[in-house]
Amino acid sequence: MRYYLFLFFCLGNLISGAQQLFPTISKDNTVKPSQEQIQLNEAVIVSTRLFANDTMRYHYNQMKYYVKIILPYVDTAVSMFREIDATTADMSNRKRRIYIRSKEKEIKIHFEDRLSSLNITQGRLLVKLINRQLSVNCYDIVRELKNPITAAYYQSIARLNGINLNEEYDPEENRDLEMIMRNLGYDRPEKIEK
Repeated sequence: MRYYLFLFFCLGNLISGAQQLFPTISKDNTVKPSQEQIQLNEAVIVSTRLFANDTMRYHYNQMKYYVKIILPYVDTAVSMFREIDATTADMSNRKRRIYIRSKEKEIKIHFEDRLSSLNITQGRLLVKLINRQLSVNCYDIVRELKNPITAAYYQSIARLNGINLNEEYDPEENRDLEMIMRNLGYDRPEKIEK
């Protein structure tokens, strides 16, 4: 008997709590008597990811792990670049160089040891994600903040390690990376025109 009372109580709460009354407006803007309507939340349906083999699954999971490791560095680099860009917009060239050198020293103090411990794959992903978030490749950033000779020097060192600083980010080429970033809540920002 207790079971039936409990069941009756639960069903009564479900039925009374699931329906909400909303006034409806007809085409001639007169309010009709309240009708029962149910308002549902938006549901996003995502299919499960199917992989061709275990190696593909391993590479995807490894990339996801690496992205989670380097995301704090990407966020810091993007915010620092935007800060430098906003601060130096109206500075003279001399003050701009001094300000950029001070930021460069700050970066070396805080991040040099941690960034040097990244492997080549993580470095490649770091360059791609900075490019993705800023819509500007890293070569152009270095060329703008330092000078073309320094940018060419960094590009040659990066090329020796299999990283291209001058590569544009293409979401079609980097589908897995794009999917990982979207799953982590990073929508692709619009391209900023200068």
